[in-house]
Amino acid sequence: MIKTCVGCGARLQNNDKSMIGYTPKENAKLCERCFKLKNYNQKEIIDLKYDNNDIINILNENAEVVFFITDFLSINKNVIDLFNQINKDKYLVINKIDYIPYSIKLEKYKDYLKNEYLVDEKIICLSALKKYNLNELNNRLLEHKNNYICGFTNSGKSTIINAICKINNKESNILESLMPNTTLDVIKIKLNDENYIFDTPGFITNYDFNINSFPKKYIKPITIQVKENDVIKFGDDKYIYCNKNNSFTFYMSPEIQVEKVYDCQNNLDNVVNLNENSDVIVDGYGFINIKNACVIKTNININEVRNSMFE
Repeated sequence: MIKTCVGCGARLQNNDKSMIGYTPKENAKLCERCFKLKNYNQKEIIDLKYDNNDIINILNENAEVVFFITDFLSINKNVIDLFNQINKDKYLVINKIDYIPYSIKLEKYKDYLKNEYLVDEKIICLSALKKYNLNELNNRLLEHKNNYICGFTNSGKSTIINAICKINNKESNILESLMPNTTLDVIKIKLNDENYIFDTPGFITNYDFNINSFPKKYIKPITIQVKENDVIKFGDDKYIYCNKNNSFTFYMSPEIQVEKVYDCQNNLDNVVNLNENSDVIVDGYGFINIKNACVIKTNININEVRNSMFE
């Protein structure tokens, strides 16, 4: 029998140290990469076996049901486009709800997602960290034999699977890490004689990975009152200019610094006309709620502006 790494799913081998799945030990459960990640937090980025289309094909060819994991800050039209490419029975799972501001009621939030993104499928809101609503997910998993779990880096996919295994008194060694694409191949996990979980490699994003953009605690929105011609900076190098008095509220990780600046020399070449009460999506960070209709100029590639979830 071919052995696979219980951490990332790669086939174990001891012939080529430059290839995935390498381990110097004959009876190892983890490849060398996962062993170093687990025990020494040493992160190694390697070439990936699957792209997003490959993962979608795996789901459509093999799954009985798919659970698509995302979270409050990450959900956008690109995520929903991938979700819609899955042609099997599926659930949209919103993880990390303990990070969502208290002003957002979950039922209203689910209704918003259904209306704004035309999601007809069942939506499950949970927190793997706080163990909130995990039983609902577990009950859905136990209704099906072949359950495939998918999601982007740091959606909490591995944390959810490990928590589900614990509920079912099953051991799981899937690694939980902020490193992109920790899971390299499909990992099969037996919950009982009738039900299985298949952990898939994470979907690949088209923006640079920034560890500070992933919140580690409750999100406290930052509101800045903007005057005409003010410029706001956030992150290391992102700028937004506004042409009139306005109110900007940033829904992002507390690790992201937001401030007004007065000596911005950056080329703000992207011009976006906004309607009243719009959410501007910033890939990899979250979103900005802008109250009044205006024109913004920015050095960010804005791929989505949506109707706000806030009245």
